Amino acid sequence: DYCEIEGDIRIQANTSTIYVLDEEIISNSWTVKPYVRGIAQYVKNWKIETVSYNDKEKISLLDCTQNHKNPAILFSAGGNYGNYYHSFSDLLFPLYMTSYKFHGNVDFLAGDYHAWWIHKFRRVLRMLTSSPVVDIDNENGLVHCYHKMIVGLKFNSDLVVDEYATGVSIHKFRQLLRDSYSLKRKVSMESGWSIPRLMIVSRKSTRVIVNEDEIIQVAKEVGYEVVLANEDEAANVSRFSRIVNSCDAMMGIHGAGLANMLFLPDNAVFIQLVPFGELGFIARNYFSEPVSKMKIRYLEYEASVKESSLSQIYSIDDPVIKDPYSIHEKGWDAINSVYLQNQNITVDVRRFKETLVKAMKLLLHH
Repeated sequence: DYCEIEGDIRIQANTSTIYVLDEEIISNSWTVKPYVRGIAQYVKNWKIETVSYNDKEKISLLDCTQNHKNPAILFSAGGNYGNYYHSFSDLLFPLYMTSYKFHGNVDFLAGDYHAWWIHKFRRVLRMLTSSPVVDIDNENGLVHCYHKMIVGLKFNSDLVVDEYATGVSIHKFRQLLRDSYSLKRKVSMESGWSIPRLMIVSRKSTRVIVNEDEIIQVAKEVGYEVVLANEDEAANVSRFSRIVNSCDAMMGIHGAGLANMLFLPDNAVFIQLVPFGELGFIARNYFSEPVSKMKIRYLEYEASVKESSLSQIYSIDDPVIKDPYSIHEKGWDAINSVYLQNQNITVDVRRFKETLVKAMKLLLHH
């Protein structure tokens, strides 16, 4: 949900209610979920209620304890906050789009607050607001008063700006990330840069590249300097973003860790390995479409059934192998369980070498 409010606004945290006061107004109320995905879990609903100044009894409970000059943005830091990709797609990028016009002069009121998440992305948040992020759910006994506020965040689709949006762009967001983490490289393969650096994002539990060592070897044969990175290393965003920014290309199997492509310099190449199971729609929504707007070249390698560990578990006539769309019809939980959480890939090195060679040509002739 998303709405903008102006007037005499009073926020009562202990009732999760935003009151809008006016002289002549009909009492009314509605519920909003201040998160970009309506079906998300762990997101508290807020109530917006209009109140007339004539309602003396209610007004007496809403005396301002905190008066603010800045406008406010109230949002939920819950939902998919624990997923690295969704930290950017559901929270940081929408926060950027929503707060851009205020140039830092805005208060962030975070519901479903998680201190570790705020701390993890503190450098980005400091670029968006000049004030500390408020844990609004725990402002018990206080009434925060504003003249203007936004409830919820602007969202078009994952890491994609609405074509009619003014002033914001994914390019500006990527520059904001560079500024946040003091990343030096804006463009890949600058003059004097001889050997392209390829980051391989390694997974250790699900969607593992079984023959990773072979991929490293063939990448070196093609001419890359290989940087092997465990996606868990991204817990330290500041350090990991610098490593990513030092690379000219990134590859890995579809997963949250690939969100680090945001830190790649312009003209870099991003290679997404898509697991078996007709998962092209996931690849497009999460990475292909967003990357196409980022001055990053996108290549895709789709694993065949022979490369999938599922071929060792299911017979060739099983619907999992023969008819993946029949599994899709069972819903997201079935897709996730079968094709994302229980599949590893042994990459056909000879076939994948063609993708690495194509990426190299793009880097050397951009």
